[in-house]
Amino acid sequence: MDDLRLDDRAGINELTTAYAYAVDGGDWAAFEALYVPDAAIDYRSAGGIAGTPVEVAAWMQGAMAMFSWSMHSMSTARIVFTGPDTGTGSVHVFARHGLTWEGVAELMDVSAVYHDEYTRTPAGWRFASRREETMSITGGRFADVVAASLT
Repeated sequence: MDDLRLDDRAGINELTTAYAYAVDGGDWAAFEALYVPDAAIDYRSAGGIAGTPVEVAAWMQGAMAMFSWSMHSMSTARIVFTGPDTGTGSVHVFARHGLTWEGVAELMDVSAVYHDEYTRTPAGWRFASRREETMSITGGRFADVVAASLT
């Protein structure tokens, strides 16, 4: 593998890390900036929406507000370059969220795979699309309500 591709892989890995920090920090402007403007984002498997970065960032602000904190851990990234400035990939995510539900402190854990398309821009690598494939939602009573709504 040549040095350019190693740099590209590092840039894409930094992109996925920046995503985790933007979501966990509630920085929706930073979240939106990680995507090309016409990117397709699909969180429907987790009970969310599909839309553009502007639409999803606006929805995320409300959806994530119920959590007192969240921690997204990204791992096991696979990147396949489809051209000099494009690629596809998948990354495993474990997202733990803290919340209070009916007066009780709870955790909600989401295990998923993100299926991505990447494109190089003048500002660096960005998501051209991201689709979440939710594998499980576990935790307390709130997690049970969310998981039951998806079946």
